[in-house]
Order: sequence, then structure tokens, then C-alpha cells
Amino acid sequence: MSQTKIPVWIEMDTAITDEEDTERTTLQAAGTYSANGGLTVVRFTEKSEEVEDTNTMITITADKVSIKRTGGFEMKQVFVRNQPTENVYRHPYGTMHMETSTHAMQFSPLAADSPAELTISYTVTLNQVQTRKHALTLRVQEESNG
Repeated sequence: MSQTKIPVWIEMDTAITDEEDTERTTLQAAGTYSANGGLTVVRFTEKSEEVEDTNTMITITADKVSIKRTGGFEMKQVFVRNQPTENVYRHPYGTMHMETSTHAMQFSPLAADSPAELTISYTVTLNQVQTRKHALTLRVQEESNG
């Protein structure tokens, strides 16, 4: 069974708090959105002048979100509320072990009159040493045909 891929505009905001400092980043990209039953998939490519482009695929179900990145950065990060998950993050400067603890997740699917929105609040421990708070907000708006 095939799913229709809808062209979309994606904005992903992240805030990472380390003690009292907060670093905020915003990524904007064109991509695709598809939904079939209880599964939603968002795909886009992060362009970079410093490293190879990174292809990102976000899969969303009722109880789990996974973010898979390949290219300049590689990782598969899984978010399950109140359940720690582990992965390895590979980038041009080395490899890091990541443990993710998801505290809250909320998803509103794409509708004719409103964008899709995913919010995740979590902590990440890098290499079993440094723990930081993260907040991710993904907004997905259907591209207008002009």
C-alpha cells in the first residue's frame, strides 16, 4: 500500500540547556509528509556548507518517535515516554554514546487548516558524563501552490 507524499515546509526548533546556558537553533527545509493509519513520516535534507548534507527521516506513532539521520551526521534517536533509549551519534569529529530520557511528547497531525506539530521534552547524557535538557518543536506546513 502506497502513501501520498505531501510537499511541505519544515521548521525544527531545538533548545539545549546546559546548567544555566541555553543554545537555540532553528532549521528550515523543504520536505515531504505522509500519513498512513497510525504512522506519520516526515523527510527532509539538512543542507550544510561544512559537511555532507544530512538526510533526516522522522517517524511518529502514538507511543514512539524516531529520528534517523544519514549523511554528514548519522544517528537513530528513539523517543519513548518514560523509557530510556540509547544510540550512537556519528559526526565528522567523532562518535558519542547517547542516552535519551523522554519526559513529554505531543503530536498534532497535519490538517487542512493547521500545520502538524511535534513537541518533545527530553534529556540526553553524552558519553555517560554530560547531561543536558532538550526541547524540540517540529512544525510542518503544507506547501502552497502559490
